[in-house]
Amino acid sequence: MRRRVRWWSCAGLLLLMAAAGLLFPGLTASQDNEQTVSDIRIEITEQRGDETPWAELARDLIFLQPGEPFSLRKLQDSIEALKVSNLFREIEIPDPDWDQPAITLTFRLTPYPRIKNILIEDSFPLLEREVLNVMTLYTGDAFNEKKLEEQKQYIRQLYQKEGYIDPAVSLTAETDPADGNVILHVDVDKGPYYSVKSIRLEGNDAFAAARIKPRLETWQASVLPGEMSRLNQDDIDEDIETLLEYYRGKEFAEVEISADVEKDPENRSAVVVFTVGEGPRYDLELVGNEEFWRFTLKRKMVLFKEGNRNGLGLRKSIRNIENLYQEEGYLDVAVETEEEMDAEGDVPVKHLRLVIKEGPRSLVKSVAVSGNRAFDEEKIREQMLTAPPGLIRDGEFVPETLENDVQAIKTLYLQRGYRETEVNTSVEPVPPSPEDERRKVAVAVEIAEGPQTLVSSVRFEGLTVLTEEEAAETAALEPGEPFRPFMVQSDEEVLASRISERGYPYVKVAGNVELREDGTEAAVTYRIDEGKYVEMGETYITGDFRTKRRVFLQEMEIEEGEPFSLREMLESQRNIRDINAIDSVQFKTIGLKEQADEVTLLVNVEEKKPYFFELGIGYDTWRHLYANTRIGDRNVFGLNKEVWAGLEVSQIGYRAELGLIDPRFLTTEIGASATLFAEEIEEFNQDFGIRSYGASVGFYRSLLRNLDANLNFRYEFREQYRTDDSPIPPDEAEKYDPRSILVTTPSLIYDSTDSPVRPTEGIYSAFSVGISTGLQNSLDNFFKYRLEARYYYTPIERLTFALRGRYGFIDPFSSESNIPEDQLFYLGGTSDVRGFEENRLRFDASGDSVGGRTAILGSLEARYDLGLDFELATFYDIGTIRDPLTDAGSDDFRSTVGLGLRYLTPIGPVGLLYGWKLDPMDGESSGELHFSIGYTF
Repeated sequence: MRRRVRWWSCAGLLLLMAAAGLLFPGLTASQDNEQTVSDIRIEITEQRGDETPWAELARDLIFLQPGEPFSLRKLQDSIEALKVSNLFREIEIPDPDWDQPAITLTFRLTPYPRIKNILIEDSFPLLEREVLNVMTLYTGDAFNEKKLEEQKQYIRQLYQKEGYIDPAVSLTAETDPADGNVILHVDVDKGPYYSVKSIRLEGNDAFAAARIKPRLETWQASVLPGEMSRLNQDDIDEDIETLLEYYRGKEFAEVEISADVEKDPENRSAVVVFTVGEGPRYDLELVGNEEFWRFTLKRKMVLFKEGNRNGLGLRKSIRNIENLYQEEGYLDVAVETEEEMDAEGDVPVKHLRLVIKEGPRSLVKSVAVSGNRAFDEEKIREQMLTAPPGLIRDGEFVPETLENDVQAIKTLYLQRGYRETEVNTSVEPVPPSPEDERRKVAVAVEIAEGPQTLVSSVRFEGLTVLTEEEAAETAALEPGEPFRPFMVQSDEEVLASRISERGYPYVKVAGNVELREDGTEAAVTYRIDEGKYVEMGETYITGDFRTKRRVFLQEMEIEEGEPFSLREMLESQRNIRDINAIDSVQFKTIGLKEQADEVTLLVNVEEKKPYFFELGIGYDTWRHLYANTRIGDRNVFGLNKEVWAGLEVSQIGYRAELGLIDPRFLTTEIGASATLFAEEIEEFNQDFGIRSYGASVGFYRSLLRNLDANLNFRYEFREQYRTDDSPIPPDEAEKYDPRSILVTTPSLIYDSTDSPVRPTEGIYSAFSVGISTGLQNSLDNFFKYRLEARYYYTPIERLTFALRGRYGFIDPFSSESNIPEDQLFYLGGTSDVRGFEENRLRFDASGDSVGGRTAILGSLEARYDLGLDFELATFYDIGTIRDPLTDAGSDDFRSTVGLGLRYLTPIGPVGLLYGWKLDPMDGESSGELHFSIGYTF
């Protein structure tokens, strides 16, 4: 390949020769503007396909224009912009004829080929995404052959960390003859690995190895077969943290853990040796604490969480305790330590005694305010937290709080134009009375207000983009209003922002204030340098091998030729990041730094793998054995739309679906989905089944940060049939005729929970109204209301409380309507009232489940993290089914309590729970066992 002058060589040579005056006279600094640029030629080399887009892009990155004076600075900026774009592998600028008054500049550019795809072979046991994450090349990136070797090293190190001894990585680049872009092939030959033969604990005098080992990932690997026994450095690091947490939890605050690996290359096995420096066990005693419970003080101590290396944890704990007391008015509090070493067998014990000398509590007896004329005393007191005892405060005196009060009072005056206000305080002890011997103080606040400054005038100089009226509306300072110095800077920023949005991003606004000698008036002048007008240029996309260009342009809030707006530019970037078909995106804005007349946006995207296939099998007490699969395309036809097909088969029936999702319906912020479905379900403990076919269309949009709105339309052809051999009663024959139903369901969902998989904090609530209309009869004419609320609270580490309430009500259009059984509410089972069989909270004399038009449910669950990814759950469930079609069963609330164990996985918990009925009826079991995947709430 012919060598070309690199960008740095060219630019450096030009600058050096210009500075030295050795180049032709037309390039010297003194004559920089004597020559003009007659033409700029773009030559694209080694590019397959149409060269025009590359030439247009390059032209937008070059700041020199034909007919303009030649500028060495603009030439340098152009070369820098071409380099920063990361689009061109080679940049060559042949020397023009400097003897001519008009010169022609030629840019010979060789584009980088792009990485079209990265195919990874034999990545198991790692996921493909794990391998891609360690690489610095990605789909859509510029292909640089020099980076291939370092990619191999990254991947090798990843597999070595996973326990493979000497993995071999092959990385080859295949050029696509159609467009010249590159497909990277990554082939991993993992080779042999070290197996964890055993682990050994040394120095663990306090706890037997059998008690500790099951907590360690490396021990679990040592008892597993095949590749699951691989030695993994991440597991070792995690085990060190596990041991530290365990020992500190047992009050070994000075524990230190290290790990060594003894490898046997011949047998490819390893022994992991954990060395435990236990240190003494702390026997902690707190004395003298009358104000706070021991529990409260222990929460402020960090030595059993962070350790006590070199006494740091103890000092930090003492400081936290002292701060807690001082915030409550115990100004003289002191915490002293007494230590004594002892032993329990082979384990040394440090008896640590924290002696808390609380001292007297300082309370505020009175607060006197003087010198205030602009504000009454009540207004001053509203700014203060220092106050005598009241309904919600004990009246504690804290010097830091009084200092903050002073600043709050000054701020109040400053907001009204009093720039020179001084606030002085004095604190005098009050002699105790025979009835009350507590320490009390009298606080005096003396205010020297000084003159009030009003704005006499507001002027704007250099303003052309906005009218005087628009600028005055934008500025917060107005004539006759109190002068607030801090508002000058705020007005500078607001004015600059508004002018910038009109296409003047280089605007500068400086406020100047002239004060009258007596300080009572301020004349404010804003001097404005608008800078040059800037337009939005072209937006160029790279890496979009599948996604259509118009998908990106639809997300742009600003179009080519419009006044450049930084706010709209940032909104456009946020919109592009949210495109469902895109995995990651990088933006480069060319022209702002150079203060050019036009800004070009370069967008380099990494597309998601479009095709997906999912398969799952499992068991729960609602469906029993089940299997489901889903296949689809996340970016069908490159339009950022998802199409998918799914099937689930279980012991209660099947459901098949075909769906389409459009996250930008008609280019709006509203998402839409459409689904075709076929279903046949025979739920447990019901004497009927449902066979249905239909279609649904839904629309959804985010209204606020945690609030979403949905609107769903569903057409369903439904048939109810008997699952036993009993004849259909004549008065129910109509219910078993095929029915066509149209349902419209608006809903609101509020979700502030911290995790969709394992929530520990926050609120979830949902409300929906299903408006059902029977197209051929009146059976399905009703409103179906659903309301559910959940609350999650974690008062202490490891313990989470989950609370749920649910209400459902069916309101027929007519009081004479007879709601079909398959539309009623049912309770009982894994997802609601545990301890009952599925759908059998209410049942008739023959044992068949009974549904009703009203359902009420409540649940309280305590979840405690046991460690080792296990969670203990205790729960209380209560519910009732009311307004049934017959009088069978009872309207009474029925309740259960239960206990369960869950194993926590990255995709959710797997749980086994048992619920006991608190009021079992004759013939009922005492409880039920439930198995589930994921939380039911």
